Amino acid sequence: MKNVSLPIGTADFRSIREAGKYYVDKTSLVSGVIRDNGSSLLFTRPRRFGKTTALTMLRSFFDIREESNGIFSGLEVMSDNEAVNEWMNRFPVIYLTLKGIDGLDFDGALSMLQGVIYNLYDSFEFLASMADKKGDGKFVSRILSGTFPVSDVRRSLEVLAKLLHSYYQKRVIILIDEYDVPLDKACQNGYYPQMLEIMRTMFSSVLKDNPDVEKAVLTGCLRISKESLFTGLNNLSTYSLTSPKFTESFGFTEEETARLLHDTGFTDKAEMIRKWYDGYRIGSSNIYAPWDVLRFVDILQADRDSYPENFWANTSGNDVIRNLIDITNASVSMDYSTLIDGGVISKRITENLTYNELYSDENNIWSMMFETGYLTLAERWNENAEVPLRLPNEEMRQLFISIVDKWFADEIRKNDRGPLYNALWAGDCKTISDIISGYLEMSISYHDYSEDFYHAFVTGLLTASPYRVISNRETGLGRSDLLILDIKNRRAAVLEFKVAQSPDSIKQAAESALSQISERKYGVELDRYSVISYGVVFYRKSAYVVRR
Repeated sequence: MKNVSLPIGTADFRSIREAGKYYVDKTSLVSGVIRDNGSSLLFTRPRRFGKTTALTMLRSFFDIREESNGIFSGLEVMSDNEAVNEWMNRFPVIYLTLKGIDGLDFDGALSMLQGVIYNLYDSFEFLASMADKKGDGKFVSRILSGTFPVSDVRRSLEVLAKLLHSYYQKRVIILIDEYDVPLDKACQNGYYPQMLEIMRTMFSSVLKDNPDVEKAVLTGCLRISKESLFTGLNNLSTYSLTSPKFTESFGFTEEETARLLHDTGFTDKAEMIRKWYDGYRIGSSNIYAPWDVLRFVDILQADRDSYPENFWANTSGNDVIRNLIDITNASVSMDYSTLIDGGVISKRITENLTYNELYSDENNIWSMMFETGYLTLAERWNENAEVPLRLPNEEMRQLFISIVDKWFADEIRKNDRGPLYNALWAGDCKTISDIISGYLEMSISYHDYSEDFYHAFVTGLLTASPYRVISNRETGLGRSDLLILDIKNRRAAVLEFKVAQSPDSIKQAAESALSQISERKYGVELDRYSVISYGVVFYRKSAYVVRR
């Protein structure tokens, strides 16, 4: 098996190419950007869909300070004579990444943003002398001192574009990666209005009818409404998950994934990778999550028998799934159940969002879940109707299951289970039935209602109590489903679970459960305990409890 150097931990295009790492050719994006009618282009894609690699690729192609023939050798864009002859390394480039602006308060975020602006200016060593000639010397001096006011942040890109245009006598190309991260963090941490005002002014000053700018390309996860951020910017072309253009510029196509698996010797893993990491519908194209595919292939190179991992787990962005359950008091349970079971739900989706209103409306949250890659289109987009949505793949399905399970476990912990324990020791079958059925109604169903599910469900209800809860213990002539011991008061409860196939068979199943306890002598060794035997029968979201 050939070991291929994959770009794990490396998103910068030049670094990938110079190190000889595996690269899926996305350079057709260059030609598309050049020929697009818009002077400003916004690409929205889920996280880890190759946005940073794409933008650094554009930087390497356009930047007048680079010589890039070598790193683009053999790639698709080199057959585009217009792009190579008229655009390659012909323009000054302002490249700005905002993905690290995540302060816990406004002052912290502002300091981070000022640091990014300082580094940007510092990368152009000739600016100080150039600025003096253009009358911007004091402005640039403040930036390069590292201490400058918010007013300078607002004008920083505008002034830099003017200076670069003057120096090179070429209009500037602006590339802004993860443009919406500062607003996302500001919304989460309570300083959204202050950050929005800065970002709105900074972007509009450099992007709106600016004679110093040739093209601008922005990437992000959400398409923030023009009214919120891009006021008056009429030359903005937005390419989202539903747009018919640039559908294969981010992420891996079926063909690209197949080639990667061929090159690494893992063609036999194609179906597994398709099940776990494929399934995103972007425009009319079917797309794999690229980072997830690369990570898993890298793991396979170390151990061919590895099982797919969930690379979306344990990230803060996943809070959106939990938040929707919380704000709707779990009224979305049917939707979640349908999605996890592989079904389709229909929702009204808006692609123009504002961060400060994301959690004000259930439809906004569904929209954000779609835009950020948790859900995908089940069929073609129709903006005038409710949109059919589904989970893209097994990775996302497992993520939903884990978050739903944690939500339910948290809800159980918040409730007083004292009445359930009291009823258990009192032999109050009706109360036990009602309480367990109530918890079942509260749960989000996506299981097959098997006995294993109900077994785990009741075990979860009864754990974290003053009593010892033992599952599948050898006792008598077999194994009881559940044994609860109150050691202090020398009492015990034996529970045997059955699943009824219809309402008419519930009582018969209950008697069968009690007979099994008796025939197999469950709990017989507890001769010094007062033992209550329960038959617990489940039918969908109802429990029926009998005792002996």
